[in-house]
Amino acid sequence: MPTTIFDAEVPTAGTIALAHEEILRIKRAGTFENVAGDINSLVNTPTPITVAREAYGLKGTDSVSVIGYNQIITFTAEGIRDGTGHIAQAWLVELLKVARATGAANKVSAQTFDAKDENLIALEGSYSVAAVKSSTGFKDKLVWTFTLTNDGPIAQITSPVAGTGIPVIDSALPTAQIASGNVYVRGYNVSAITAATVGGIAVTSISQIPNEPNIVVLELPAGTAGSAPIVLTNATGASTSFPYTRGV
Repeated sequence: MPTTIFDAEVPTAGTIALAHEEILRIKRAGTFENVAGDINSLVNTPTPITVAREAYGLKGTDSVSVIGYNQIITFTAEGIRDGTGHIAQAWLVELLKVARATGAANKVSAQTFDAKDENLIALEGSYSVAAVKSSTGFKDKLVWTFTLTNDGPIAQITSPVAGTGIPVIDSALPTAQIASGNVYVRGYNVSAITAATVGGIAVTSISQIPNEPNIVVLELPAGTAGSAPIVLTNATGASTSFPYTRGV
C-alpha cells in the first residue's frame, strides 16, 4: 500500500499534537514545510464574498452571487524546549516573529489540503499572521493560538498529494550534520530510494529503518559547510530539492 503525506507526519518529541488529515504547509526558505504534525485544533474557515443583485425576471426580488471567499486558518501549537531551553521547532520560532511584524513582514504563504485524497480542494495563498499565548495551567507548557487571515485571493491548486510516485521530502534532521553523520529524511514515496545527493554530491550509504517506510537514512558525504539541498531518486524519478544546511 503506498504511503501518503499523512503517514509522514511526525510531532516534535515531547509535544501532545495529534496528526491531522488536513495538512497545513508554511513556506520557509522558499519551500513549503509540513507543520501539521506539531499543531492541534486546525480549522480552515471560508467566508463567502457576495454581491447583491435583482433576480432576473422577478422584479423586486433580491439575489446574491458568490464572487469569492475569504479564508481564515486557526490552530494551536505547543513549543517544545530543547536541552538548551530554546524552542526546538524552527518553523514555530519564525512564525512567532512574523506574527509580531508589520507590513509585508507580517505575511506568510501557506497551503491547506487533505492528506490522503487528491480529489478534495487544495488551497494556496498569502496570509497575515496573528498569535496569542494561551494559558494551559501548566508552567512548563508553552502554547500559542495562531490566526492566519488571507491577504488577497486564495487560489485553488493541484493537490500536492496528487503526485506521480516520485519521492516527496517533508523534513531532514538533524541540521548541520557533518560528513559521515546520518541525516534522517522523512517524507513519502521514500521506501525504495535508488540514489540520493546532498549539495550535488552522491550519497554512497542509503538505508531504511525497519518498519519505517517514511524515513530514509543518508550518510552525509564529504563536502563543505553551508547550503546543501537534498534530492532523492526512486524508480519513478527525482524529488524536488529540499533545503538543507550541513556542517563540515
